[in-house]
Amino acid sequence: MATITRNGKAYDSADCECFMNAVPIEITTATYGNEQEHQLNHGLGSNASSWSRGKITPSCTIGIMMHDITPIELAAKGGSILNIAPFYMVFTFTNEFNIIVTDRVLVKFQNEGREVTGEMGLKKEYTMFALKVELNVAA
Repeated sequence: MATITRNGKAYDSADCECFMNAVPIEITTATYGNEQEHQLNHGLGSNASSWSRGKITPSCTIGIMMHDITPIELAAKGGSILNIAPFYMVFTFTNEFNIIVTDRVLVKFQNEGREVTGEMGLKKEYTMFALKVELNVAA
C-alpha cells in the first residue's frame, strides 16, 4: 500500500505497482504532476491587462524500499541506476468518488544513494527526471 500526491491532491488509499524490466518494485510514496508557467501582461497602466501561459513542466518523486532498489542497481550498467533508460511507471488508485484512476509517468532516475535510519523497512525518496506525466490514461 502506498500514498499518492497527484497535482497537489493527496490520496490516502492507493494501490501502486511499478515494473521495471519485468521486476515488480514496492513503491511507498509517489508525488507527480504538471506545472505550467503563467504571467501577467501589463499595458501602460499599473494593473495587468491580460495573462498568458507558458511551458508545462512535469515532475515526479518516488519512495522505494531499499531491498527492491539493490537488485536493480546490481543489474544496471555500471551498477548505477542513473544509467537506466527512461521507463514508464503506471499508478492506479481509487479517488474520493470510488472511481478507478490510472496515470502514466515517463521517468528516469535523477539521483542515487542510501538513506539509513533506525527504523525498520528502509526506504529512500528518489527524485525522478520526469519526461511526461499523463493523467487519466484509462477510462
